[in-house]
Amino acid sequence: MSELDARLAMDVERGPGARRRFERLVEQLRTPAAAFLQPELELRLAGYVDADDSFARDQLAHILAGACGEEALPALLRALVRDRNDDGGTLQLDVMDLFDAWPETSLRLVLDCVASDDPGTRLVGLWGLSIIDFGGTKYFGMIADAASDPEPRVRADVMSTLSTIFGTGNPSRALAILIAGTDDAAPEVRSAAVAALHSQHADMVTDVLVARADDVAPEVRYQAAWSLARRPASEARAALERLTTDQDANVCDAARQALGPPTSSL
Repeated sequence: MSELDARLAMDVERGPGARRRFERLVEQLRTPAAAFLQPELELRLAGYVDADDSFARDQLAHILAGACGEEALPALLRALVRDRNDDGGTLQLDVMDLFDAWPETSLRLVLDCVASDDPGTRLVGLWGLSIIDFGGTKYFGMIADAASDPEPRVRADVMSTLSTIFGTGNPSRALAILIAGTDDAAPEVRSAAVAALHSQHADMVTDVLVARADDVAPEVRYQAAWSLARRPASEARAALERLTTDQDANVCDAARQALGPPTSSL
């Protein structure tokens, strides 16, 4: 542990190939024989999360998962609550491995997260459910119900989740929720819903997206431009042409890139 602390404190260790250089030391520590170090490992993990040190966070999470197995899950889920920056690290992968190894414990903890009063914890719980129930065959309703969560971040996350394979658990309800989400009071929810409708090409969806091209929030208009791309309807092309003169530069750029010759409908 002392060697790990010292090496993590050295900036020079963070260059290219850093994970490979730490591999031997990490593998020596991530063994059940090191389970007695759980309190120290959890303390260090929390500290690196607070410091926004994703490299050190991932090393500690990997060690904790290997040393403590299912007993590591609460600490790793807490780390996800406090640090969901989606930076391409391995924390989520370690949690997913533990989900596979201990499904009953994982489901219990994830359901506790879903029922939490804390929005960040609910977000992690809903993410966990979408992983455990990959195709949405068992817990679709629980995530769908979260589309009415009081926290906009949670509602936006539901929109994104329903656009994945999880939404195939109940496609008609998923589509209805996404369409309703485009009219949500919070712009981040409308934006997520519009982005999620990108792969839905029914005329009704195109009409909804055309309406969102006039949204007051630029982030919604930006997503509308991308979701309207390659749609044969003349209304879609007209909306994209309007967006090429939008007051927001990012929206203009997205519309110009999305705007192309209409595809023929079969």
